[in-house]
Amino acid sequence: MREIMYLTGYEYKKIFQKRSTWIALALVALWTVFSGISGIIGDYYVEGEKAGTRYQMVKKEREALEHPEIGELNEDFFRREQEMSELYAPYDNYHVLLSMIEQQVGKIDKESMTTEDFYKMRKVMLENISKGQNLSEGERAFHMKENEQITTPYAYGNMLGFDYYFRMLPLNFVFLSLAAAIILAPMFAGEYTSHMDGLVLSSRFGKNKLIQAKLLTGISFGFLASMLFGGILLLEIQAVYGLSGWNLPLQVSPTGCYLSLPVNLLEFAGTVTACCAISTCMTAVFVMFCSVKMKSPFGVIIVSFSFITAPLFLIYMVRGHRLLFMLINSMPTSMVFPQSTAAHQLLSVGGHYFYFFQWVPVVYLCLMALLSWRSFCNFQKHEVCI
Repeated sequence: MREIMYLTGYEYKKIFQKRSTWIALALVALWTVFSGISGIIGDYYVEGEKAGTRYQMVKKEREALEHPEIGELNEDFFRREQEMSELYAPYDNYHVLLSMIEQQVGKIDKESMTTEDFYKMRKVMLENISKGQNLSEGERAFHMKENEQITTPYAYGNMLGFDYYFRMLPLNFVFLSLAAAIILAPMFAGEYTSHMDGLVLSSRFGKNKLIQAKLLTGISFGFLASMLFGGILLLEIQAVYGLSGWNLPLQVSPTGCYLSLPVNLLEFAGTVTACCAISTCMTAVFVMFCSVKMKSPFGVIIVSFSFITAPLFLIYMVRGHRLLFMLINSMPTSMVFPQSTAAHQLLSVGGHYFYFFQWVPVVYLCLMALLSWRSFCNFQKHEVCI
């Protein structure tokens, strides 16, 4: 094991000696930093007139939501909202939720909204979504049961930070996957193009351990990079928007409005982040598998880029095809989107139903083991040409 760890360190050293590695990581870092503060850059306008800076608006809304007059979506909240004669920060998010519900159920009488009306409308919304997505009777019953587990009236507070995190996370991880493809493409293919394969396979540590070290390097790089850049984004968001609403139900944020998952914002953030990390690791293993199969790192990058970006477009083309949707939505790029991890379409096994975030990681672990084994065998059997 010590020899494998030593060789893993050696592979990391080789990675970080390349200029392309630093350029790729620098671009991801710049984008991560920018995405974390982009929401407070610039000014905002009311009826065509400048009302202040975006930073001032966010600061005002954060303060109001962290200390709300009414901390639940109950009768007092709706009555107070109807009494307000002007826009007030704590109700901005509530108006967004109403608009989203209205898109599914039709026109809503917002002026006379009551607690009973709100939760009834939300239930109708879930039923309409289930019908629109052609869910089975079992799936519909499952989602209704999940929805009943959510405590009502919903607790209400500062959900800004988590919702912003959910919106920024996917694109950050798409860029990270592209960077990983550039960085890991030469892992095996680089040995071919530099004519170092003979030296590699005759290493004093043995070719088996060196191949294992390469695979360990790629997988650990994907995981560590995910934690690093995800952590940076979360720290930025904490500083700007705050994360004090960690225990609020997912449904009070626009990201969770259409979902029936009975978890709080922190639990869903942890679930989504874990899916992003294992998706990046899955992408890393795929890149290394291509690196073994192909003789040129450039070819690996082209294939990997196609693998990463294709689901971004295909997912909209397969909405009406259940099997194709399940396939495309389970690909690594799709699984970095919060709505995809908790999509309404479920996997049914023996009468039990599973969300994407429950069954896809298990499939990834199996695929990672299979592709790693195939990569090991293929490079091990490579004919040495010195």
